[in-house]
Amino acid sequence: MKKLLKRRTFSNGLDLANFAVSSDILSNSWAAISELQSQIGGNHRSPPSSDTVKIREFEHPEYKIIAFVTPPVAPSYLQEQSGLVPSSSSEASEFKFLCSKKNPSFSINKAAISLFNSLKDQLSPLKAQVATSSKSIPHIITGDCLGGSIASLFTLWLLCTLDLATAKRPLCITFGSPLIGNSGFQQAISQYSTWNTCFLHVAHKDDIFPKLFQSSTMEQSIYKPFGTFLVCSESGGACFEAPESIIELLAPKSSESAQILNYNSIIKCLERQLICKNHYAFSVHNTDSFKAGITAQVAAIGLMQIQNMDMDALLRKVVMSELGVLERKNQVFDPAEDLNAMKVKLANLEWYKKKCEDEGPRSGYYDSFKHKMVPRDHTAVKFIRPLTIYWQRVVEEAEERPQREGAPLRIRWLFGGTNYRRMVEPLLIAEYYKLGKRDYISQGRSEHFKLLEDWLDKHQKQSGKSVSNNSKMKKIMFSVTEDSCFWAHVEEARISCRLLNSGGSNNAETENLVRFEEYVMGLLKNYAVSPDIFLDSSSYMQWWREYEDILGKQMMGASHNSELARFMKDEDYHLYKSGTLVFT
Repeated sequence: MKKLLKRRTFSNGLDLANFAVSSDILSNSWAAISELQSQIGGNHRSPPSSDTVKIREFEHPEYKIIAFVTPPVAPSYLQEQSGLVPSSSSEASEFKFLCSKKNPSFSINKAAISLFNSLKDQLSPLKAQVATSSKSIPHIITGDCLGGSIASLFTLWLLCTLDLATAKRPLCITFGSPLIGNSGFQQAISQYSTWNTCFLHVAHKDDIFPKLFQSSTMEQSIYKPFGTFLVCSESGGACFEAPESIIELLAPKSSESAQILNYNSIIKCLERQLICKNHYAFSVHNTDSFKAGITAQVAAIGLMQIQNMDMDALLRKVVMSELGVLERKNQVFDPAEDLNAMKVKLANLEWYKKKCEDEGPRSGYYDSFKHKMVPRDHTAVKFIRPLTIYWQRVVEEAEERPQREGAPLRIRWLFGGTNYRRMVEPLLIAEYYKLGKRDYISQGRSEHFKLLEDWLDKHQKQSGKSVSNNSKMKKIMFSVTEDSCFWAHVEEARISCRLLNSGGSNNAETENLVRFEEYVMGLLKNYAVSPDIFLDSSSYMQWWREYEDILGKQMMGASHNSELARFMKDEDYHLYKSGTLVFT
């Protein structure tokens, strides 16, 4: 935090608010809400239900607006419904995707989730429709008061299904809406920064509804805000992102100040302020550029004029909170930034693999790295470490984010992680067994390798796509072994051979070796192993010579004549290496 304070840092909350106002998205969103409100009428005061909620799509040249409007609700009704529904409840089942390893639970406002669930029959086809059209045009999802709460939940539900790599990101704009979740809910959304930026909540400083579930301090408030808040008054507006700032700025000042507001006149005031260029920053004198910006933002929303208010204390809290958000943004891990550098390091390992196959003892890169007999084996280490750190971080971030439908990693990262796993994990296995350890798969394997493999399996099952054996056969000379734990199986098979030769447990070791034979033969028939396993000095060929000796002693039984044993004795692996062997 201190480093940030030393740098020349600026707060852009005024600029963000001005951009939102000047782009007409606020006025167009409110116009859509107003049109639906006119169909309900102001005299309708019964509790909202699925029959009374208005939902409609409005066309604009550059985007579509979907508005949610409920009949006017009394603050007392929402106070009665201020209870929280836990994520473990069936009522919150549609939002369980927000749970993650880091954030396993959350709670949602009872009034909001109950009304959302009552609208599911209407919202399900709407979600499918928006998911399709989002590929070509962006959507604004909007609503006021409780309608804004439904708009927020619908947007979250939609984000779960959208692939933001190909779809236009939706923007949810709410006006005077109550908070809808606890700290777990806020943290779940904030962990996925792409989702958090999809929410803009417009709240007047005196509007009663955004204050309904708030206490006077952040520590006392069970409900927490998420997304960006455009806090405003008739004198201006500014954007804030830190939940702590928003709680402080919207905290109830007095019972007299709380009102039920119509945002039409407020938006017009903001537009007039924009035309008049009424920027408060020019009147603020402060050598700290960030504090000056925050002071201007607080002045813009009209809080400087409030009597009996410790303005210095408020500014300190807001400055520190907003700086905290800025610092967290700077620390966010963006795998895209380093992806190309990681590709270069992986290409260096691919070059290393080829050199090991073509030069020296021709043992393959697994055994060469295990024994580190030449300088290039030591050089390979400098590529492995950054690759492992990078992919461990990618997997960790994916685990902590809310889980969208489908694989936790986008296809680009999933396949990149698979290439990394298949190239690097064998080298870590080599180091593991070099130290004389056993049972790598159950005792030594890193969790990030397990997850990368599990996510790939799930993706392949869901997509139903697989590469034909004929295609794999033709490319076998350039392939890597698909099972990144192959060499761990080889090492365990060699240990079984040694134990069998030394008079170890016959039944256990022979069963292990039979399973290994079946495992290898299955890989061969799927053209899923690299030809480098058949290099003369490889660990696999050493296992075969040890195993051939065991077979000669009939330690596997006099009648043992497995398919793999025939394959190896007939030297069919030469045809396999050339890509011409067809299994029948």
